[in-house]
Amino acid sequence: MRTIRRDGWTVADYDSEQILHELGHRDAAARVNRARRRHPVRRAWRTLRTRLHRPTPEPTPCIDWDAARAAADAVNRGDGDEADRIIQATADPRMTAFAAFRFIDVH
Repeated sequence: MRTIRRDGWTVADYDSEQILHELGHRDAAARVNRARRRHPVRRAWRTLRTRLHRPTPEPTPCIDWDAARAAADAVNRGDGDEADRIIQATADPRMTAFAAFRFIDVH
């Protein structure tokens, strides 16, 4: 008698095997294993379908590194208002302000 591998079987798999066995299938465990096999075409189709129907995210603006350096220089001089004006004039003030922290001198 051939032994069937049952690695990773769930309760539902054992239930399916029992039902198939009661229906008279001699190879119930093999049928359950066959059903558990990977289906690469099905998986590829699901992935493709998901990507086709997923909304595209808004493109994130790039960090204006020149403005970040200029704002950091203004902060280093003690001119916070000038730094705020420079940051607010960029396409993405939040990310540019975050990038400016790289250039602020801490003594």
